[in-house]
Amino acid sequence: VLLLLLFGILKTSFSKYFNTLFRVFFNTSLRQSQLIDQLQQNKLASLFFNIFFSVTGGLYVSLLLQYYGLAAKQNRWTLFAASAGMLTHVYFIKFLVTGFTGWITNYKEEAGTYVFNIFLINKVIGICLLPVVVVMSFSEKAVTDAAVISSFIIIGLLVIMRFIRSYSLLQHRLKFNLFHFLLYVFSMEVLPVMLIYKSVVVFLT
Repeated sequence: VLLLLLFGILKTSFSKYFNTLFRVFFNTSLRQSQLIDQLQQNKLASLFFNIFFSVTGGLYVSLLLQYYGLAAKQNRWTLFAASAGMLTHVYFIKFLVTGFTGWITNYKEEAGTYVFNIFLINKVIGICLLPVVVVMSFSEKAVTDAAVISSFIIIGLLVIMRFIRSYSLLQHRLKFNLFHFLLYVFSMEVLPVMLIYKSVVVFLT
């Protein structure tokens, strides 16, 4: 209920930012530089929607761990706080590393474009997960099963879209081939998630 209230407040308070966010999201080429500038300039709205992603994503991860029996329901608030903190930590480190790499290699604009694309997709994922966490919290198992499968499909498609957009945006600016990009994706995107998942499972068991 608090998440729904928070989303309503954000959507009402930053309605222009919310509408522009989805206009840029559905414009796969990201050539509407004026709209992108509007999103980047409204740092307060961007911060709040990033926080919303961390909170919604943290709740989703904690419910998912409980759904698969990897965590006890008695520790749900601790698990929720740990999951939200983990997501925040991962993407804050990613933001710092990407920014530092862009600065040290003199590719600040390209690094900024990549970071913008990451957090754009994250905001959309946070919004899409809102109805999923409501269903997972209150529905029966049959409905929850469908919600979990649907969430995997949605997240998978959005993450794939993020990689495709990032590659298409940066490939003509940076001279690298598809193999190098896939190597980066595995080492910086997939591997950390696998390590975090393994650590959480070991900790909980």
